[in-house]
Amino acid sequence: MKLIDLSQEIKHRDKNGQHPSHPVPLVFSFITHGEGYEELKGRGSYTTEWLNVNTHASTHLDAQKHTNPDPKAMTIDQLPLEWCYGDAVCIDLSNKPPKSWITPEDLENACKKGNVSIQKGDILLLYTGHWNRTKGTPAYPTDNPGLTREGADWIKKKDVKLYGIDAVTTDNPIDQAQNLLFPTHDLLRDEGLPHVENLANLDKVVNKRFTFIGFPIKIKGASASWIRAVALLKD
Repeated sequence: MKLIDLSQEIKHRDKNGQHPSHPVPLVFSFITHGEGYEELKGRGSYTTEWLNVNTHASTHLDAQKHTNPDPKAMTIDQLPLEWCYGDAVCIDLSNKPPKSWITPEDLENACKKGNVSIQKGDILLLYTGHWNRTKGTPAYPTDNPGLTREGADWIKKKDVKLYGIDAVTTDNPIDQAQNLLFPTHDLLRDEGLPHVENLANLDKVVNKRFTFIGFPIKIKGASASWIRAVALLKD
């Protein structure tokens, strides 16, 4: 078996791993080895860190509460763990240019070219190549391709339990900025289909079937949580 890390880091003041509307993570040393040494009176030492991090920072999973104002909307701690683990496939959309729209035709063609079959209950990952091309640059938070409403509906009709993308958002940044359209987040609001954003290293699993593991932190009442996304591949 082989484990592939599909997660991005949470880094101090990292602007490029966040959505432009979200605050940057702050990661500080809280207790240093010197302070810990004094507290233990010379018998050893320890460190701890203090974080101020948006729940939508870095690789994270969105729950329905993110876009649904209903008090009964599912929060991240209520999300069934079964939705975050299981059979997965990754399809190749790396031919899509920056800020372009991913349509049902694109999704169909990616499945055919990669000989990928999406089964009911699968986890679907979309490899756009955006992270590989733009990680660490100002283009990463703003220039990704994103799904049209029809593309989002295509995914819903496939009866997947979770899907994700290698970008800050599953939506198109042009739609978000100019037209205030958020089709995939509307799908989350209306249908409760969760998604993962800011995945990494999808080029290592593209056109493959594998086991996906991506459990959220149990933050009570939260709209999202960071995950350590991992692909488990058979040798």
